[in-house]
Amino acid sequence: MFEHGDYVVGINQQVLLFVGRGPWNDEALIDGAKKLGKEIQHLDLTLPWAQLSCLVGECLMPPSTFDGFVYHSKIRKEKGLACLAIVILESDIRNTIKQQLGAAYRQAEIEHQFFNSIESAIEWLAQQHFQLDRPALTSFLNQCHFLPKI
Repeated sequence: MFEHGDYVVGINQQVLLFVGRGPWNDEALIDGAKKLGKEIQHLDLTLPWAQLSCLVGECLMPPSTFDGFVYHSKIRKEKGLACLAIVILESDIRNTIKQQLGAAYRQAEIEHQFFNSIESAIEWLAQQHFQLDRPALTSFLNQCHFLPKI
């Protein structure tokens, strides 16, 4: 088990990419928010954008981190986040993660959906009118050492 989350962030067209492995504590949240903020600056903020999050393992956060997570999620929405696709992989507590993240994103009033596969998340994002450069996305995801190869 890890002390705190490990993650990788990137951009693919108008989609912010987040690949993470938990658990999440205050330190990981603050660091992750800074890195996401830097990536968001590379988006065209005159247009809506989406986020694709791939979570591996037991990505939970303690109650002290939850409020900060909601706060930072609201900031992303203010900057143009239109919707969020969340893929949960290799987890024995998928439903608990869905409950916790669902509650946070409802509080932040962010449209979101949970998926069991990256492909189904990509299809949903396309239905929301967000396109991804699939070869570039596959390359990015395959560079994440803790994510199963796609």
